[in-house]
Amino acid sequence: MNIVVDSALLAEALEDASKAISSKSIMPILGCFLLEANHEGLTVTGTDDRATIQSYIFEEHVQIERTGKVVLPKLFLEMLKKINGEVRIESKASLNVIITSRNKEIEMAGLDPEEFPSPPAIVENEHIEIAGKDLKGLFKKVVFAANIDGKDMPIITGANVYLKDGKVGMQATNRHRLSKTEKEIVSGEFGNAVIEARGLVELQKIITDKDNVEFGFSKSDDGQVVYAFARTERFTFYSRVLEGVYPDTQRMSAVPEGITKVEVNKQEFLDSIELIYTLAKEEKSNMIRLDIAEKEVSIRGKGKQTGKASESIVPVNFTGQNFTISLNAKYAMDALKALDGEKVMLIFSGKMQPIFFLSSEDKQSVHVVLPYRTEYS
Repeated sequence: MNIVVDSALLAEALEDASKAISSKSIMPILGCFLLEANHEGLTVTGTDDRATIQSYIFEEHVQIERTGKVVLPKLFLEMLKKINGEVRIESKASLNVIITSRNKEIEMAGLDPEEFPSPPAIVENEHIEIAGKDLKGLFKKVVFAANIDGKDMPIITGANVYLKDGKVGMQATNRHRLSKTEKEIVSGEFGNAVIEARGLVELQKIITDKDNVEFGFSKSDDGQVVYAFARTERFTFYSRVLEGVYPDTQRMSAVPEGITKVEVNKQEFLDSIELIYTLAKEEKSNMIRLDIAEKEVSIRGKGKQTGKASESIVPVNFTGQNFTISLNAKYAMDALKALDGEKVMLIFSGKMQPIFFLSSEDKQSVHVVLPYRTEYS
C-alpha cells in the first residue's frame, strides 16, 4: 500500500474507528487499526470481540498510488495528531510501514492484515432511516440506565432496542432504575435486539446531528437478530447483540395513576439535587431524602464526614398526599437531564413504590427510580 492523505482527515477517521477498540484487547491485533486502500478510497477499521467501526475517506480525498492493506497499532493515532499537512503511508514487504511528512519519517512495525478479523456480513434490508440528531437523542434518554459494567447479569449491560409498530424504541435498566423512550418512524416489523450499551455510547460520539443514518438489524436464516448496525456516508458501525432474555419491563414502565403528582421547575429541582449530591456522593448509595408537600419540596442529604445539607423549592402544581422518599441522587439527576422541557412531573403511587419522572414536552419518555428502604435520620 502507498497512499498520500491529509493527516487531519486521517486522524478523524482513526478517531472514529478507535471507538470500537477495547482498552483490554484479548488479542494484540484487536488493539490495532486496519487501513485498506482500494480504487474507491481508504477504509479504516477498528474492532474488538463485539463491535466494529469502519470509517471511510473517499477517493477524491486520498491519493492511492498502490492499493493494499496495513495493520498499525493504536499508537499510530497519537503520532498522527502531531503531524500537520499531507502524510505518505507506505507498506514494506516486511510488514513495516514508513510514514513520512515534510522532514519527518517514522517507521512502525505492522501486523499481518490477513489476521485482522473480517467485518460481519450484514443483511441490510431491515432498517429504518433516521436523522443523526434524533438517534443520538434516543440514546441520550436511555443508555445511561443500563448496568454497563455489570457481570452478574450480562443481558442488562445492554439496551433493548425495538423497531416495530411504526416506532423505534429503547429501554434500559440496572434493576434499580428504568429508562424508556420511543419515536414514531416509518418502520417494518423488524423485532427487537439487546445492544451492548457501551457500544451505543461510542456510537453516539461519532454520529453528528446532520448525519442521515440507516439503523437496523441483520438476521440469521432462522430470523434471529445477530447484528445491529448503523451506517452513514462516513462510517458503518456493527455490534453483536447480547444473548438471553431481557427483563420484562413493560409493567414497570407503565405509568400509574398515582396518589400524588407534583410538578416542579426542572432546572431548579436539578440544581438543588446537584448541590445536595456534593455531600451525598460520599456515601456509596448517593442517598438523598425528598419531603414533598403542597407548598414545599425539601431535599436533604448528608456525607460520611462532611455534614448535612438541605434545600427547598416551591412546586408548580401539586395534587394528592404529602410523601417522603429516599432515593439515589445520581439516578434522579440522570432522569432529569434526560427529559426535555422546562417542567417535570413526579408521580408517587405509594410507600416503597417507584417514583416516575415525566415531562409534558417529552411524552414518549419514562424514567423510573426505585426508592431506598434505608431510614434517613
